[in-house]
Amino acid sequence: MKKIIFSLLAVLIFGNINAQKLSRKQYGALLVKKLQLSKKFGDLQAYRSSLYDLIAWEGEQSAYLDTLADFYYANKEWIPFVLLNGERLKRHPEHRDYLYMQAVAWEQLGNLKEAVTYYEKVYAQNPDDAKTGFQLAWSQYQLKRLDETYRTLMGLKDKKFPENVYVKIPGIKNKIIDVPLKAAYFNLLGLVTYDLHNLDLAVKYFDEALKIYPDFELARQNKAALELMKQKLESSGADKENKEKK
Repeated sequence: MKKIIFSLLAVLIFGNINAQKLSRKQYGALLVKKLQLSKKFGDLQAYRSSLYDLIAWEGEQSAYLDTLADFYYANKEWIPFVLLNGERLKRHPEHRDYLYMQAVAWEQLGNLKEAVTYYEKVYAQNPDDAKTGFQLAWSQYQLKRLDETYRTLMGLKDKKFPENVYVKIPGIKNKIIDVPLKAAYFNLLGLVTYDLHNLDLAVKYFDEALKIYPDFELARQNKAALELMKQKLESSGADKENKEKK
């Protein structure tokens, strides 16, 4: 196997050295072959290099720009991805997949303001998309835009949530967990409602989350914390009333 790989590398190196002796068509075929071989043998560094070679050879309108952008996205190389995908969006500003990928990338980079901007564009194209709506609301919530978050969530309340769709959210001790989309929705709605000072309604939303996903420990803890808070407030109110009577 080593002999075969070394032979292939020798061919590629020889081809690069003697590229000037090849016709444009032959040189292009050589670059494509290099790309195919690097992909076949799982050499990601050579594969990326081959993509750049092809883009440099074909020019900035090369179809391999899309391949390179998708490569960066798949491998979670977010910084080069947002730059390259930004170039794609200049040519296709309404492309839903590109907009969505840009939102995810900015979110992964921790730039939630940019993430919100792109999630809003994606969601505007299809307001029935409950998953994107939730992702928009989650990003808004992390920015503490509570009124915006609440409006986004209420806009989703009567939408159809696809079954068997899970989202990743921070769980207990910030461990990332997979939760059914609709359960995650009600948990977030409970958090926002609490932040907007309605404890009773928040508890009901946490209950809804637990009905959908009984193993949702985070929602269970959120509910327990609010019930304990309610008890303390009620006890404090009762004590105050008794003191006033005395």
